[in-house]
Amino acid sequence: MSMEETIRQIIREENEKHFQDIKALIQSCSEPEAPKTLSVKEAAKILGFGVTKTYEMIQQAEHTGFPHIRDGNRIRIPYQALMQWMNQASKAI
Repeated sequence: MSMEETIRQIIREENEKHFQDIKALIQSCSEPEAPKTLSVKEAAKILGFGVTKTYEMIQQAEHTGFPHIRDGNRIRIPYQALMQWMNQASKAI
């Protein structure tokens, strides 16, 4: 192997190490994966409402379009549907 080929190989290896470091840094800084569903309390925190107001929104879902899923006594709010609902509600203002 010539000196030039050796230098090129060293540069390629160093570049690969840097790319791996950059990739790891980007992954560590990215937002964690969003949850699929939220509790009423978690949704209230995101909305900036109290829990009572959030329950009222759920009760008025026919009129407000507030997304929720009932499973017996349990209520879950789909995260993505909540984000879409918030975007639509903010455009209507």
